[in-house]
Amino acid sequence: MAAKTKKVKTVDKWRKKRYFSIVAPMSFQERELGQTMAYEPGELNGRCINTNLMMLTDNIKKQHINMTFKVVKVQGDTGFTMADKYEVVPSAIKRKVRRQRDRLDESLLCVTKDNKLVRMKPMVVTQAYTSRALKSALKRVMVQHILSAVRKADYESLVLDVVNDILQRDLWNLMNKMSPLKSVDIRILKYVGDYTGKEKVFIPKVEEKAEAPKKKEVSEEVRTEAEPVAEEPAEESSDAASEEQ
Repeated sequence: MAAKTKKVKTVDKWRKKRYFSIVAPMSFQERELGQTMAYEPGELNGRCINTNLMMLTDNIKKQHINMTFKVVKVQGDTGFTMADKYEVVPSAIKRKVRRQRDRLDESLLCVTKDNKLVRMKPMVVTQAYTSRALKSALKRVMVQHILSAVRKADYESLVLDVVNDILQRDLWNLMNKMSPLKSVDIRILKYVGDYTGKEKVFIPKVEEKAEAPKKKEVSEEVRTEAEPVAEEPAEESSDAASEEQ
């Protein structure tokens, strides 16, 4: 007779998991991004979730932008996130780049005010073909403005400036004076990590606003001497003329 096989009871691991909700940062009003499953709350740290920016801002004009959020803290059944990546979808970029236009791209490693490393990739599209010298000048102005603007802002305010098109609008106003532009975009904004000082990054000096010089008060003792006025020769009276006659 064949030996009887013992039946092994299998336990479904999914039944041991429970749901955790993931919310956006305070800058996005802590809206719920979705839910995920895990055994313990500690397993949520480092998880990422993608969402469309239109769902967060209720603005249909932002549907070509995707945002990635990363869980950095867990309290109870809620995972709190930070903005990890901002990216414009490739199809939206292709619609902006047409014939008889120049496209300027750059990849910059920047440092924020709170010493966060950020990878930024701006893109500028001109109205028409431009010369090589003008394209170099446009790139130079773009790089200098982005590096200084990022250094003056902390990471959260930088993300909001990019989401609200504040940084792009400033670049437009600055570069459109040099050459007519079609569009100015930040294709990618990516959080890299904390700045330790070992990375090769150009950090511009932030100029402090200088106070207006005070007007010097002129004391009453100091007075300017008036130039002597030449006296006109006095005319001889008519009486003196008559006596001579």
